[in-house]
Amino acid sequence: MFRWLVQMLRLVWGEPSAGLEEPYAARVSGPVPGSAPTLDAEPTPKPPPKVRSGQALPVDPTPSESAQPRIVLAGNGQNRAPWKVVQPAPSLDPLVVQKFLKERLKALAEDTKHAADAKFVERLLVQLGRDQLDLPPFPDIAQELDELLKQTTTDILQIARVVERDPGMVRRVWTHARSAMYASAPRSLHHAVARVGLDALWRIGMSVCLNDTVFRVEGMQTAAESVRHHGIATAEIAAMLGGERRGSLYLAGLLHGIGELIILQVAANKRQRPPSHSIIRQVSDEVGSAMGVLVVHSWKLDETVVVGVGNYASPSDAPGPGQRTARIVRAASIAAH
Repeated sequence: MFRWLVQMLRLVWGEPSAGLEEPYAARVSGPVPGSAPTLDAEPTPKPPPKVRSGQALPVDPTPSESAQPRIVLAGNGQNRAPWKVVQPAPSLDPLVVQKFLKERLKALAEDTKHAADAKFVERLLVQLGRDQLDLPPFPDIAQELDELLKQTTTDILQIARVVERDPGMVRRVWTHARSAMYASAPRSLHHAVARVGLDALWRIGMSVCLNDTVFRVEGMQTAAESVRHHGIATAEIAAMLGGERRGSLYLAGLLHGIGELIILQVAANKRQRPPSHSIIRQVSDEVGSAMGVLVVHSWKLDETVVVGVGNYASPSDAPGPGQRTARIVRAASIAAH
């Protein structure tokens, strides 16, 4: 008993007893000088730095060998950049383009493995093989409105009479005229036309080209609507980039995908089995611009529009004066995507 009390007193005085086991003594009074500790001591964590209110937190520097972030603009899947695969027209001459289309479509028809896909390509060939190409005419409303707005003096009543002949155009004019920018609704169509302004009215009238009944393709309406919306967005951006409120740049942006609408129209034949989405996409990418050149030529539009439609996919292939138009339409198309 006495020996036990002596040992306890020595522990209190800081003198570990030789009779105690070393690990217990080390736990109680620390390691014995000159001896290695039996347990690894954990490092004491540093307290977090004191940060005043409103002061930025410290940031550890990024090691120089760390990988740089990658910005991916396009891939090979469904989200690929569509402007990377679209082929430009081989020429702006309609005869050269028509010959190219026949040869390319014949090759595609021979390579297709499915009967419905081959029938679809053959229908396009039939349409191109006629002496008089079976292409939709330029909408009368758009043409009349364009001629009226080119005159030095404008008659709002006469313009309103042209507008009211197209229900879709009337609806769009009313929508613009009743926007939140105005305190009250227009009193009449004449008032709405005057409120919208001639530049905006011209752009609305030209968009009728894409809303014509010939392009309302049942069964593929979603794809057709996508082309229309993209065309209108591209036209607005192209006009802004080129500094033109109305004119050829707007039309080139608006119609740069018109060839794809023709292809969708042929694909949506109710009497035939629908072709696969892959062949429609392939044909649109490879010959859509060439088809568009034929359409704008048949509509007798300005050469600037032809260049924008045919060469926007590769502006460097455009003739010298038209490269600016092709570059603007391409930039606008990419921005609209």
